[in-house]
Amino acid sequence: MKPKHLTFAAAVAALAAATLPALGQGRQDGEEQPLPTDVLVEVDAQESNVFRVGVPDLLGAAPHKSEGGGIVRNDFTLMPGYTVVGPRQLRHDVESEGMGLDRGAWLPHRVDGVIKGRVEETGGRLHVEMRFFWLARGTAPAFEKSYDGAPSELRSFMHDFGNEVLRVVTGTPGPFGTKITYAKRVGPGRKDVYCAHMDGHDPLRITNGRGIAMLPTFGADGHVWFTRLTETGMYITRSGMRGRRVIEGNGLNMSPAVCDGRIYFTSSRDGNSEIYSAAMDGTDVRRLTNEPAIDVSPACVPNGKIAFVSARHGTPQIWMMDRDGRNPRRITFRGSHNQTPAVCPNPNKPLLAFTGRDDGTLDIFTVNYATQEYTRVTQAQGMNKDPAWSPDCRILAFTSNRRGQAGVYLASPKGFNQHRVVEGEAETVDWRY
Repeated sequence: MKPKHLTFAAAVAALAAATLPALGQGRQDGEEQPLPTDVLVEVDAQESNVFRVGVPDLLGAAPHKSEGGGIVRNDFTLMPGYTVVGPRQLRHDVESEGMGLDRGAWLPHRVDGVIKGRVEETGGRLHVEMRFFWLARGTAPAFEKSYDGAPSELRSFMHDFGNEVLRVVTGTPGPFGTKITYAKRVGPGRKDVYCAHMDGHDPLRITNGRGIAMLPTFGADGHVWFTRLTETGMYITRSGMRGRRVIEGNGLNMSPAVCDGRIYFTSSRDGNSEIYSAAMDGTDVRRLTNEPAIDVSPACVPNGKIAFVSARHGTPQIWMMDRDGRNPRRITFRGSHNQTPAVCPNPNKPLLAFTGRDDGTLDIFTVNYATQEYTRVTQAQGMNKDPAWSPDCRILAFTSNRRGQAGVYLASPKGFNQHRVVEGEAETVDWRY
């Protein structure tokens, strides 16, 4: 008879045995083609066609004017395809220019657009006026918007305006102000789950520092779901539950993914690591896979499918299946060890990001699973893993242990524009849609 709970030591050992490096015990004959060996720099890539945007400090009340300008500048610094021209580079008196645009003064900076604003504070409330000028369309604002609220809302005002500028320029609003979640080492044998804005601002620790919390993901309601490893076993819970178990059972229960009102997870309750689903309260558990090989790491796919990792063909590869477990099909056909799938949430973009093992380390790759076109995102920068897509699929987040600069990074899907937004030994990042 199986014990109801694993001991802590046994759970740690079982977790180590279930991690993906152990999956590569099958075929080693090199049938899979290798993953791309170099980051590909394309002359016609979007990142090469840079949109230069001038962003001076806002006019008006200090310290809000410099804070507001700084938030907008940082947002566009993180966005691939944009170069920011800030106050230190400006050669003319922006204050005297006011909220209008002196085209001649900006032309030497070769900017394509300018973002300007004014902030005033009265009685502890802010009034903010923002304008975006697109020089190709003349000197009248291409877009303008006003905001009213508390000083604490200034950051959200700036994120919103930046998203609107992207909508004007590209037709699609940006991801500024969205949130990421990740696990982070806080001490020997201790990991906690955090939630922060995509730029790393205002990190909030979700878990309490006791034991190991890991593998976080967002639910549709904004709650963070995660795996907890304790002395009595491994189970799945979420923020706001104070550690109460939602999904438990014999063996390992981990890696939740919340897709359209159900939880998909990995469990070894029946002796082998398989993919299951359950209702949001942990009831109605259904087994979806039944293979001698290990199946792990479910991830939501916007067209009603689930991506996961399976070694059923001998080496760990990314697969997809219907959400009832039917019609499994292999997605990755290059590389001998692929894991941690993340699918672009836009159903019109068949893009998958994943971690691939190459030359003894881990790096980030993408594949268009409709065309089987692969792209390498990271290279020669330490170990990089656990990708997540921004809601608009313009940016990838991932974790890295690069020397002296470990943390969560953002980059374009081509590997350009890499910036660290969270410092420290982080892992398993997810992005809220």
